[in-house]
Amino acid sequence: MAFNEISQGLSGKLTGAVALAAVLMSTVAPAAFAAEQDPHTDPRNFEGTWTDLPTNSPFLLGIDLPYKPAAQDIASSRLEAFKGGHANASPHLTCRPTGVQGVTSPKGPVLIQQTPTKLVYIQEEDREVRKVYFEAQHPANLKPTYSGDSIAHWEGNTLVIDTIGYNGKGQMDEVGNPHGAQMHMVQRVTKSADGNYLTNEITFNDPENYTKPFTKTRTWQRTAGVRLTDYDCAENPRADLFEEYSWQHDWFRPVCVFPVTDGVIADKIVCTPPKKTKP
Repeated sequence: MAFNEISQGLSGKLTGAVALAAVLMSTVAPAAFAAEQDPHTDPRNFEGTWTDLPTNSPFLLGIDLPYKPAAQDIASSRLEAFKGGHANASPHLTCRPTGVQGVTSPKGPVLIQQTPTKLVYIQEEDREVRKVYFEAQHPANLKPTYSGDSIAHWEGNTLVIDTIGYNGKGQMDEVGNPHGAQMHMVQRVTKSADGNYLTNEITFNDPENYTKPFTKTRTWQRTAGVRLTDYDCAENPRADLFEEYSWQHDWFRPVCVFPVTDGVIADKIVCTPPKKTKP
């Protein structure tokens, strides 16, 4: 076959293919090639940087909780000390994971990153990373931790996060409302229509310290353009920084500190291992 005949044959086939493609595009384009929803207003897209509303107390979850008697005594004594300027030392103070306290009242911006299998919460202070997995069940034989294990599913456009597996060493808030290892926390997180707020309805069920489950609501606002920066948690602080604190647990105390005598800081760090006591 001559070259020009081959060329004309190919040309005819290509022309027919282009025509067929055009027909297909005209029939499927509206559905298959429609523009994706704006991530900012997509009710199931939580990606972005968020901060706790200023109207939320960063220190106290509440004093109207359904305490059991022992928990009431703990909460009352810590609140009185807090009012007098003697704060209760929390995990946050010595760079440990803040667990429930960080979920309810983050002290700085929180970056949420999202994939089809999980959400990752990255907090500027104290550089905590919380992973929430889109899974139906918690893993068997969980190892207890400060932050517990979190799984999630969607109910409509509300994200339901279920967390268990706490080690019981944390607390509810900065004042020191207690929680135990049996804590079961369920969050229902809903994004506003304009994409600028996350409403976080949190139900706490801790049979060790409270007579019944109770619910608190916190709202986060979007902080577009905010980037997380370094947070330098003092690894080896001055010993006198903690003179006004009371210690819920000995393991909250900083292990290594710079001793201070008459206001003069020592040149060498002194390390004292915490006592081996149960929570």
